[in-house]
Amino acid sequence: MDNDDDFDFSDDGLDDLPANTLQQLETTAIQATQHPPRHGAPASDYGLDDGDEVINLDEQSILPRAEPWPPVAQHAYNDAMEVEEQPQRSQADVSQLLLRIKKLEQEKARMSRDLQSEKSRFMSKSGEAETARRRLDATNRENERRMLALQQSHHEAVAKHDAELEKIRREREQAQTNNMFLEHDLAREADKTKRMKKNARNNVPSMQKQNSVPSPIGTPKRQQKNLPFRDGFDDDDILMASPTKNRDKSKAATPKQASKRKRQVVDQSPVPALQLSEPRAPPLREESSVAADKFDPSLFERLRREDHRFDLLHRLVNNRSSRGTDRVLEALTRFALPSQPQMKLSSRVYDELITCSLEQDAHTLALKFCHIFLDLWEQCLIERYYDPVYLFLDALQFILAYEPCSTAAALTEQAVAVIVRSVDLVSIPIARADMNEKAIPDLYSPTQRKISSGIDALDCLDLLYLIACSCVPTPDAIARFWQCIPTDFVLVLLKKAQPLAWITITLRILSTSALSNIIGSIVADGSAPDQQQKRETDLIDRLTRLLFDVPKTIPDPNAESSASSPSSSPTTNVLESYSTTQILNLRLQVLDLLTTFSVSPYGCSRLANLRYCIGRLVKFLDAQLNALYTSSACFPSSTSPSIPSPSSSPSPHAQTISSINSTVTLISHLKTALPPPHDIKSKLGVIHGGHHKYMVALSRVAFSEGVCIEEGIDEEVAEMAHAILDEGLSPEEGEGLLRVFGGSAG
Repeated sequence: MDNDDDFDFSDDGLDDLPANTLQQLETTAIQATQHPPRHGAPASDYGLDDGDEVINLDEQSILPRAEPWPPVAQHAYNDAMEVEEQPQRSQADVSQLLLRIKKLEQEKARMSRDLQSEKSRFMSKSGEAETARRRLDATNRENERRMLALQQSHHEAVAKHDAELEKIRREREQAQTNNMFLEHDLAREADKTKRMKKNARNNVPSMQKQNSVPSPIGTPKRQQKNLPFRDGFDDDDILMASPTKNRDKSKAATPKQASKRKRQVVDQSPVPALQLSEPRAPPLREESSVAADKFDPSLFERLRREDHRFDLLHRLVNNRSSRGTDRVLEALTRFALPSQPQMKLSSRVYDELITCSLEQDAHTLALKFCHIFLDLWEQCLIERYYDPVYLFLDALQFILAYEPCSTAAALTEQAVAVIVRSVDLVSIPIARADMNEKAIPDLYSPTQRKISSGIDALDCLDLLYLIACSCVPTPDAIARFWQCIPTDFVLVLLKKAQPLAWITITLRILSTSALSNIIGSIVADGSAPDQQQKRETDLIDRLTRLLFDVPKTIPDPNAESSASSPSSSPTTNVLESYSTTQILNLRLQVLDLLTTFSVSPYGCSRLANLRYCIGRLVKFLDAQLNALYTSSACFPSSTSPSIPSPSSSPSPHAQTISSINSTVTLISHLKTALPPPHDIKSKLGVIHGGHHKYMVALSRVAFSEGVCIEEGIDEEVAEMAHAILDEGLSPEEGEGLLRVFGGSAG
């Protein structure tokens, strides 16, 4: 079937068309093809998107006819369009358009990359600006905080200075007032003594006159007063012989106001006028006697007996130094500060004592003495002059030995600062040499040897321990004491290279730091709990390390060359000089200190929750049990083991057994004192073979029979070990341990 049949076209319809229909159709088609394009016309679905001009056949302006063509006309139009020559349409160069599109896409990609780069740069600059802004804000806040702290410290210093000035002014006024009262009292006493002496002198002659009979032929006495009779005899005899003589009658004397006479007498005689009465002597005797009575030795003797201040001064003057037979104040005459070599240290002490007020009691005076010696000690440290430091230590220890605890507690701030600074000069070079071998020559340099010879660190630590013990009765005082102790100071002294005596006294000092909520040094700023916990963690870590570290000295490299000579002995290690008993005693002190820390709930929690504490305790327990069987020094003596000599020190076996008892007791306390969820096994993973050591060590203690080598392990300790194992063992593990360690018992 052809197309005409499909569209129901027939040739009969063409006959009815006008003759000019074809011509009109051609004209209309040509006009339609030559119609100019409309700008902004919507895109047609039949057009191309490559930039060519597109004719939208749906527009009404292109087809001006008002009604649709009949089918015959439409068919004729199609035929005409096929045969007619198509007009040339505007064609664009496709390759140029594609090239331009490619360039535009490349430009777009480049601009996108530039945009991303600029965005990244902007974000980076914004982050840097934000970081700089935060740093600036933090710096400003820190500067403001420091400024406020400086202002506050300045105000406090000014207020303290003003208070001291006011106190000194009041003391001076009080001293002046007391001096005036004392002078008045002394004058009254002197006047009273004078009157008593005068009455005594006057009463003795009158009694003699009443008991004796005057002699008319006695030798005349020298006249001391104006005698009215002028006859060479004693007027008393005449008065007694003439009772009618009025004794109260005034004596005849030369008128005192001769210039008021009515008639002036002019003496023209060449002979000097007769002196009718003796000139009156000036009262020099009375003034001299009063001055002498002001310093009556009996008054000072009575004051000395009633005032204890003179007892303190007397003891201090007679106190002898630890390095010689000279007294402390006498030995100070041999030293002078480098800044003022012409002024001896003893003169400085005397000048300070002169300023002491009289109303101060004995304890205040002792505190004044301590401040004087601490000031001199601090000045010597500033000028690096360490020779007289031992004299200050002797004086301070001597004074505080006779004083109550309050006197030593009042010296906490100044004394602790001076002691810490002095000990650091000796202990820090040792710690540096222990960590770095390159610092060993500095440890044995001439300068460091001079410092070590001038500063006795052990005496300084003894004084520090005395102050700490004096602060223990008062919670505020002991808290203030540990605020003044730096954490690094304690950690440096607990190094294994330090002398054993220093480590021991440091452990004693640390025993006073077991407070209810803090262990060791206290952070002054209460707003930093993390810093406080870090300090406590470092302290406990260093203490548990001492359970395994062996104290040793750092040998002098200069002594190696002289060791080969027969006259000198080689440098020996401290392990050879320190006995096993001394090392075990040190570890027992560490266990005692850890036990002291665990008394309070806070300290128990800190020890139990730290990473290495329980694991190292278990490791130490296993090592001590092994030492019972491997070390010959730990075997009990076969000769009279149950009757030790009272003068001998504890044997290594007894100390090892004591350390085992203390360790198990501490582990049991850490387990039972905390809430039930606490598990000891979780802390054993940080120790190599920790679980194995835990099982073996506690099983040995739990199944110990207490005979021979195991003699001394308490039954309570064995029960504690049983209780710890029962809570952490499975039935299979318990049966296995029973077969291994309890075979002899079954």
